[in-house]
Amino acid sequence: MPPASAATPWNILPPVTIPAERRLEHVRSCSDFAAGLIDRFPSWGEDAGLQQAPDVAALAALIREHGLEPGLRRFRNREMLRIVWRDLCGLATLGETFASLTRLAEMCLQAAMDEHQRRLQELHGVPRGADGGPQRMFVIGLGKFGGGELNLSSDIDIMFCYPHSGSCDGRRSLSNDQFFTRQARGVIASLADITEDGFCFRVDTRLRPFGDAGPLASSVAAMEQYYQREGRDWERYALIKARAVAGDLEAGKQLLTSLKPFVYRRYIDYGAVEALQEMHANVRDDAKRKDRLDDIKRGPGGIREIEFLVQCFQLLRGGREQTLQTPSLDVALSEIETLELLDQQVVGEIRHDYTFLRLLENRIQALRDQQTHRLPRGEDRRRIAEAMYEKSVETLETSLERTRRRVSERFRGIFPSQPEPEPGRRWAELWRGLRGSRQDIEEQPEVTDNNPLSVFVRRLERVALSQRAHQRLDRFMPELLERLDQRAFGEEALNRVLDLVLAICRRSAYLVLLVQQPRALDRVLELFERSDWLADKVIRFPALLDELIDPSLGHFIPGPDDLVHNVQRVLEAAQGTEVLLESLNYLKLANTLRIAVGQLQGNLDGEQARAALSNLAAALVAGVLELANREIETRHGSFPRSAASTGPRLAADRDSGLAIIGYGSFGAFELGYESDLDIVFLFEPRAEASDGPRPLPPERYYARLAQRVLSFLTVLTPSGRLFEVDTRLRPNGRAGSLVSSIAAFREYQLNEAWTWELQALTRARYVAGSGTIAAQFNRIRQEVLCRPRDEATLAAELLEMRRRMNREHDADAHLDLMQSPKHQPGGLIDIEFIAQLGVLSSARLYPRVIQATGTLAQLQELEAIGWLSRGEYEVLAECMRQLRRHRMMSALLPGPQECDIATDGAARIFSGRLGGPGLAEDAEPAE
Repeated sequence: MPPASAATPWNILPPVTIPAERRLEHVRSCSDFAAGLIDRFPSWGEDAGLQQAPDVAALAALIREHGLEPGLRRFRNREMLRIVWRDLCGLATLGETFASLTRLAEMCLQAAMDEHQRRLQELHGVPRGADGGPQRMFVIGLGKFGGGELNLSSDIDIMFCYPHSGSCDGRRSLSNDQFFTRQARGVIASLADITEDGFCFRVDTRLRPFGDAGPLASSVAAMEQYYQREGRDWERYALIKARAVAGDLEAGKQLLTSLKPFVYRRYIDYGAVEALQEMHANVRDDAKRKDRLDDIKRGPGGIREIEFLVQCFQLLRGGREQTLQTPSLDVALSEIETLELLDQQVVGEIRHDYTFLRLLENRIQALRDQQTHRLPRGEDRRRIAEAMYEKSVETLETSLERTRRRVSERFRGIFPSQPEPEPGRRWAELWRGLRGSRQDIEEQPEVTDNNPLSVFVRRLERVALSQRAHQRLDRFMPELLERLDQRAFGEEALNRVLDLVLAICRRSAYLVLLVQQPRALDRVLELFERSDWLADKVIRFPALLDELIDPSLGHFIPGPDDLVHNVQRVLEAAQGTEVLLESLNYLKLANTLRIAVGQLQGNLDGEQARAALSNLAAALVAGVLELANREIETRHGSFPRSAASTGPRLAADRDSGLAIIGYGSFGAFELGYESDLDIVFLFEPRAEASDGPRPLPPERYYARLAQRVLSFLTVLTPSGRLFEVDTRLRPNGRAGSLVSSIAAFREYQLNEAWTWELQALTRARYVAGSGTIAAQFNRIRQEVLCRPRDEATLAAELLEMRRRMNREHDADAHLDLMQSPKHQPGGLIDIEFIAQLGVLSSARLYPRVIQATGTLAQLQELEAIGWLSRGEYEVLAECMRQLRRHRMMSALLPGPQECDIATDGAARIFSGRLGGPGLAEDAEPAE
């Protein structure tokens, strides 16, 4: 077997070379386009094929002399004459022609980009990112441009991208997206507009995210977000040929590296098989059209079929075999041979067939510089035969027919035909019977069958489905019914699964994935059987199936840094506030789902799940604050800045002068699956008013900012809302201002705070925003919590408060609460009160105890300083872990969960430490 680097047909000179004395005549005979250029510029025809390819300096000189558009077109025409001449006269290999055309396109594209960047920077300044660094646009080439395989009249398929959002530093500043969109429009016009000098290159940008409806230029984060959330199979196929071709090439390479997991799946991608089968059928059916018979690209046995064959191997195997991850068809074929995916003879035939068809394509296009792939008739066909060194039109047609027949036969063997379901299969017959009986039921209203499957079929009739969706559903349902029977699903679990099918049947690609990935279907059924909560989430938000299908689900739980990075990607990617909030909500759903599955599968205990949920909330709150900062600064400006944030860091973090403090379970890293967020806003006045077009005094400015944060956290999107939020723990509660200055907060905590507010402060921590305020908040918290307190007096106050909590509920609710893990004697609240008593009474002598905000960590500190005995700590800690795990699992599992955890020991410690009877002895009806 020859090595992958062996010479290929398109790197070998043709067997015929036109003698020097006949070249001018031959070129004129075979190319009206070249003849026209020679007539217009006679000096260009003097040994055109022997001239060296011009370099960037030559292009720059022409642009200086004639202007951008005329210079580009003159340069392109001169170089095209050289390329056509060498191609027709047999002086260049096909590979050399590919390379020359691709290099020409890259040079012209880069020159246009540089000139339009210069013009825009003179008006608006240099585009900069959030870190102040300069930004440059880059271009991703696709199709034959990306593969380095342009033909003589190719258009160029491109996408315009830029690294980061930001704004220009000039007096007439533009946002980066505005700057780069204008640059992209200018580049397209300079290349593609037809002038008296013709055109330079036709430009096609329809392969960008969202096609013609999408932004012309997108940030890296927006590209990544699009392909992660919206990318379709044909876009994976298109990105195989992607390559950075102009501008900031290093940034382009980094983007394509980040997109490789979207294009190339780690394992053989069965999920892409149906899409490839459909593309295969579309290519085949399109080739059969009568108007395609003379089309050597799209017709039967044409260029597209060879390219499709090679790219199928890349798409299906490229995740496992990284050598297949190349935009070059030549390199991909070599790797297919090396990996023995096709034998050497077949690869050799493919190469020769492709060479013949691409040479013929160039001869057709050289005739009049037209973007056509159709073999012409009459005299033009004779001229094409001459250009192909064929003796006659008949020999050309014979060679072409032989080549196309061989390509077609090979193309038909790409996929085995889909086996039809066995007609006798029990579940297929059952499903067909259920579907077929629906009309009888409609005609006989008195006939009613209310078993879950019959109800499902009746509900299905109300859903408008496409023919393809019906076909996919008919393939899916027998597989599902068989598995449901094997698992002996109860009626409630069965109804949940059928509700899911109703939710996704309009997005029938999910049905295909579940059929082609049986293990994923089994995983979905297992989780639906175990968890009402999880089933409800997926039914309401079917996009979460993408997470359930992931084999790593439940095993990889993103850490704090991962979450901050993911939020940052959303902030960079989103085009508009609504899209951004929708993306943040989906991020929350997906990660919460992963945490829940991790707990259900035993990979996370209750404490780890709570910490993971708290880290997720902190990252989202920081992201929402950043978004709110952007909006408020646009309208009202900002204040002088100080130290950077010390909380969850975002690349665009700015110290706006506002800090968000988490209280309660959020501050204690103890969030549950449906927890709300207790937060307080603190600010630091820095000037009399903000510096924007509509300046505001500090308190109004920060109140507006806080209101935007609350709005973004609580607004309902298609993916739900982020959180319910409670701000009543701020100074003076509902009667107080939404935001407090750091000085007013200190004054209140030192002189006006009630005991319950001191308890709340023991569980408070900085979450996001100003690092300066974070440091001040921590100092105030230490100053307040470490003041001297009489333990007996404090215990009496806490006991009375605990009794009041009990009396605030009516008698029926009280009885229910007495059985709950949270409110029962020795339950979670009792244990929290014990920890808070210990922290508040011992912090003066042992300041270390206030560093912990979580109850378990506080208990550990209290045991370390001797306030709790080892035995007391073990009883309280174990009881709290069990109660918390019970609460977390109760949220996930179906039906009411009895709590049989012994809390007597914790109740006795509560009674002993707080100096009075526990709630068991103190229960009394509300007044």
